[in-house]
This record gives sequence, structure tokens and C-alpha cells, in this order.
Amino acid sequence: MSASDWFQLGLDDNIGAGLDKVLREEEMKIQFVRSLKAALHNPIPYAPDRLRQLHDDIRTLDKTLRIRVGVLPLDRPQAWFRSSPSSEKNPIAGIDFTDPIFMPFDESHALTLKNLIPEYWKQRVVATDRYDPGLSLWGRLLILNKRLHHLNVLPAPFQDIALDEMPDAIPDIFATPSLAQFGLQIAERVKAARRDLDACYAFLWSRSQSFLYALHVHYMAQKARGAFRAEDSFKEASERSDAGAKQAPPIPKRKMSPLEEALHFMSFQRLPSFADLRQRYRTMAQALHPDRGGCEERFKQLTLHYQALLKQLQRF
Repeated sequence: MSASDWFQLGLDDNIGAGLDKVLREEEMKIQFVRSLKAALHNPIPYAPDRLRQLHDDIRTLDKTLRIRVGVLPLDRPQAWFRSSPSSEKNPIAGIDFTDPIFMPFDESHALTLKNLIPEYWKQRVVATDRYDPGLSLWGRLLILNKRLHHLNVLPAPFQDIALDEMPDAIPDIFATPSLAQFGLQIAERVKAARRDLDACYAFLWSRSQSFLYALHVHYMAQKARGAFRAEDSFKEASERSDAGAKQAPPIPKRKMSPLEEALHFMSFQRLPSFADLRQRYRTMAQALHPDRGGCEERFKQLTLHYQALLKQLQRF
């Protein structure tokens, strides 16, 4: 039957039956077009279609990966998932990144994650309890993978038709030259988005694989050191118990006040001026800032002590 001769089915000895056939086929065509629209059309006015928007999100993620992953050292794992301080507290000029680069997790799970991530990717699974799309690049990558998979499959009753398999997947009763051209264009766009997303996965996974292995080795080393320290502590406790009566108890040191602790931490003998305090803070912050290779915990302590001294100065 010619695609243009839409009424051919109506040529039946039974007029009612022939007209019903025409109506059923035309309704199926309308339903097919509605399924295409439901999959691809964006209901937001003036917004790009769903496929273009998804591909734009993939390109944005790719740019983020190229900027961030290349500068992440394996020997400083906190940079992979640490949120940067707010701009008000950051003395170092530059861009403040608010999203962790990788994911928050305990390093004891590193080997498990190394095995799970490829499986999550293959099964198009988003582990939302550990990979919040708003908080980690892996979360964003996994949810884009799931979105592309869902977009590629038409809604029921045409769930057996994949967009990237058109125009071959289009049923013969719907086939027209224009629909074949439309299907080919959509399929090429879906495949292009898939290639870009697969490249993002390969890029992040190549670095993450090394990172997770290094983190696992670090965890096992810490675990071993902890066992040795526990054994040494037990031996020392036993020795102290044996010599308990022979040694006088040590004289406890006087606990410093919060102000004394702040002065001691920032190497001041007495309360400094505003200018000296700010200068000392900048110098120490640049040395202790995690993005410069410093210790995150001591940087937090520095910020607290600086605020305490600043508050003390403001009283005078």
C-alpha cells in the first residue's frame, strides 16, 4: 500500500469494517507521532528540545572534567571531593569551586567502588544515596547516562523502538521518505551524544581507577599502622603499670584559654594590631590552604583562631 494512499484500507465489501481499519491505522500514526513528541519535545517555552538540552549538559560536563581532573594529584585525595571555602573566607584569589570533584565516601570503600562504578555505568544505575548529581561529577555522569538511555527508548506502546536505530526501527505502516529522513537525523544526534558521554566516562574513569587504587593502598597502610600502634600502646601501658609506684605522676599543664590558644597558634606574644593580624593570616592561609598542598584541618583551625582574635580586637 502506498503511504500516500491513506484510504486504501477502506476499500472493503463491509463498509463499516473498512472505515474502522482506516481509523485504527491513522490513530496509530498519530500515537506514534505523539510518542516522538513526548520523547523529544521540551515543554518549556523557547527551550531547546530534550536531545539538544541533554547533549549540551554532556558538553558542559566534558568541559568541567577537562578543567578539573587534570589538576588532581593522587597524593591529595581530599581535592577529589572537598568543597572549597566560601569567597568571604578564602584569602587566595581565584575561582571557588562549590562542587566536589569526585564523591564523598570513606576510603575503606575504595576497592568496592572501583568494582561498582563500571557496573553502575553498564546498567544505567544512579546510586543517589552516594552519587548526588548536584554534589559530584560521578553523580552527574551517571544520571546523564540514565537520561540518555531513557530518552533513546520511545514511550509505550512503542517501547521496542530505539531512536538510535531509526529509520530501520520504524514500522512499515508508518514509513515515509520524510519520516525516514527525520529518523536518520535523530539517530545521528543520539549517537553523537552517546559518543561524547562515553568519552566523558573513559576520561573520568581512567583517572578515578588510579585514584581508587591509590586510596585503597593508603587505607590498607593506615590500617596496618593502626594495628602496630595498638600493639605498641598495649606494651607501653603494661610497662607503665609495672613501674607505676616507682614513678611520680606528671604534673598536668595548665589549660590555655581560647585567646591564648589563638595567640599561640598564630605565633603572637600579645594581642596584635589589625594590620599585623591580617598580614599574618594571609601568610599562614597561603601556606595552609588545601589547594596549595596544606592541611585542611589546620586551615580550619587558622580561620577559627583568626576570627577569635579579630573579635577580641573589635572590643577595644
